Amino acid sequence: MTRISRAASRLALSVAALGLFAACSPEPTDAPVPPAQMETGSIEEEPEDTGDKDRLVFGHPADAAKLDPADVTDGESLLVTWHIYEGLTRYVRGSTEVEEALATSWDASEDGLEWTFTLRDGVTFHDGTAFDADAVVWNFNRWFDAEHPQHFGDWDFSYWEYMFQGYAGDVDDDENPKSFFVSAEAVDSSTVKLTLNRASAPLLQNLAMGNFGFSSPAAVEAAGSAYGTPGGSIIAAGTGPYMVEEWRKDEQVTLLRYDDYWGDAPATERIEFRVIPDGTSRYLALANGELDGMNQVNPEDIEQADSNDDVQIVMEPANNVGYFGFNQASEPWDNIDCRLAVAHAIDKEGVLGLYAGDAEAATQMMPPGLWGYNDSIEDYPYDLDQAQTYLDACLETSTMPDEVVFYVPPVQRFYFPKPKELGELIQASLAGLGINTAIRSPEWGTVWLPDVREGKHDVFLLGWGGDNGDPDNFLCQFFCGGDASFNGDGEGNGLSPDPDLEALLKEAAALSDQDERMAKYEEANQMIHELVPSVPLVHRSPPLLFRSNVNGYVASPIQTVLTSVTKE
Repeated sequence: MTRISRAASRLALSVAALGLFAACSPEPTDAPVPPAQMETGSIEEEPEDTGDKDRLVFGHPADAAKLDPADVTDGESLLVTWHIYEGLTRYVRGSTEVEEALATSWDASEDGLEWTFTLRDGVTFHDGTAFDADAVVWNFNRWFDAEHPQHFGDWDFSYWEYMFQGYAGDVDDDENPKSFFVSAEAVDSSTVKLTLNRASAPLLQNLAMGNFGFSSPAAVEAAGSAYGTPGGSIIAAGTGPYMVEEWRKDEQVTLLRYDDYWGDAPATERIEFRVIPDGTSRYLALANGELDGMNQVNPEDIEQADSNDDVQIVMEPANNVGYFGFNQASEPWDNIDCRLAVAHAIDKEGVLGLYAGDAEAATQMMPPGLWGYNDSIEDYPYDLDQAQTYLDACLETSTMPDEVVFYVPPVQRFYFPKPKELGELIQASLAGLGINTAIRSPEWGTVWLPDVREGKHDVFLLGWGGDNGDPDNFLCQFFCGGDASFNGDGEGNGLSPDPDLEALLKEAAALSDQDERMAKYEEANQMIHELVPSVPLVHRSPPLLFRSNVNGYVASPIQTVLTSVTKE
């Protein structure tokens, strides 16, 4: 418990310091329906208008890629799925501390290799089927085992690999299992035992992540690989406070209060997640009262919001990093001198000029508010002469292509509010060194993210928001071999990660002593700084905007959850 409390307390201080400031559309897809309506398979008539106070409209820049959290990595999907699904544990509102969710208690063996969870009674999925130990085991097997019938072949299940480090049958060069997970077993209908092959200190925090919320086995089996998409016979079925009512692709996802929810009923009957790609248009919709809240705020709109009595600003803690990454499987980025050249060629003060004073320059691939951050690391200075010296040394043994493929996000991210301008700024800086980049910004969910995960790029801009308050979620996610964006062959096969760094990070995750873990992560941050697999750019305190009549939102370092939000 010391580990969780210390992480939570540091982030809580950040929250306290930041505080509150003040075409033709596709046809809607029928949602899974409550048990009383299962005979017809659809909602028989339009729901009654319950008034504005029972409908919360939240604007964001891009549609969800999928509504199965097991197969998404983007924040736009998780923004919606946080309200639909639940896991064994969850985060206390506004912090990274873990509390009970679908498990009411748990015990671990002395060696940390067996965890026994007691499940909450009387919980049902949105399709009316029971949540029990068999459903938990089914979900774990689906995530872990590529041979499972519902571990669909064209799906990634990336977060499982990120956080559990491998799938069933995956072994390292010494024939040891890559994943620390061994099995899930139903002891009885309300008890589940998880078996590990090595201890995992952040396990409870990992299990609270949105990606490990449980889906109804019956719903997934019925919908097949269309599950989680607008074309699914059942779009999504979790146990959370809201269920999917309809999904108009690239327009809006509407969630409806789940009346049989086991916990406290959500504050509003409906939440509409409305897609408005342009940030200025999104702000105008909020200012005009068409939206109740929004994320991904343009820096120039923050000043307008601050002077508008009808709008309030909420600053989330800066639990993130935006970075410039190298694909080291692509020459010459396997040469550290070329990576160092870029590290010295990027003017981070110029980068901060694209923000509204809500970001700070980054030196590491995790935020300074998280324990394990190394305060002694000094950043590579912006120095074009030094950059040229490193580039000349690199090109003595390596070849720079005539055109470097540079992936820049096509949509706003909370860490990159102006990705296009940022990409062009860095493109110009590299051009000054004679490095010619070709910016590519294809569609975000179905092209951009898979391309980068598979290594179809040379260099890229991306970022990460912390999921669970543990350094493992930043550093091992990046550098334990589960992410091919830093070393992908273009076919989704990642080269082996740096063996010393990987061993250090896995050792850190298996330790039980907090001080020992902290020292290991500080060492890992120093090693990453010296290896230069990326150039950390910014940590941002991302703003959310709400109308002044909206109350009850709790700023969080890891999740945007609207279940407690009310409207006057």
